[in-house]
This record gives sequence, structure tokens and C-alpha cells, in this order.
Amino acid sequence: MTKTELIHVRIDPSVKEQSECILNRLGVNMSYAVSMFLNQLILRNGFPFAVEIPGEKDRLEELAAIMESTGGNGTVSVPNQKILHLYATGQIDYETAVFAIKRSFV
Repeated sequence: MTKTELIHVRIDPSVKEQSECILNRLGVNMSYAVSMFLNQLILRNGFPFAVEIPGEKDRLEELAAIMESTGGNGTVSVPNQKILHLYATGQIDYETAVFAIKRSFV
């Protein structure tokens, strides 16, 4: 048998519970999932997924696409400019921004 090491990790109980539910559905336990992650980290010499903070331009483009999909005519109203600014500067979250923009087209 291969020698193993023990890792202790503190995590939000909700994150643990939700993760365990998903892992159970996949037939994988938490220990195996962490081992898979660490092996992928080694294989890729970094995270096995993108870890990034979107820039203001990325955030604005994302919301512009939402505005267009809700029937925008290519111009951004003053209220929506304010919503875009609040989102781009991190003062409101994505869901709030989308909700506010969609409401402005009703």
C-alpha cells in the first residue's frame, strides 16, 4: 500500500455540503476529488481551470451583450450607464446588474 499524507482544510460548511452532494452523484468521495485536483495541478503545472479576475472591459462587454439580447437599440441609456458603472466597479453583483438592465427594457 502507498503511504499517504493527511491534509486538514477549513472550509465553509455550505461549500462542503454542496460539494459533497455533487461528488456523491458522481460517485467520488471528497478525498479522491482533492487528490484528482492536486494531480491535475501537478500535470498542468498550475490550476486545471482559469483563475482570473475579469477586468472592467470584460464586465462591460458581458453586460452589453445582455442588453443587446434584451432588445437594446445600440445606445445605452443614462440609467443603464449607471448600472454598468456600478457592476464594472464591483459595487453590485452580476445578478443585480442583469435584473436592473432587464427591468429597464420592460
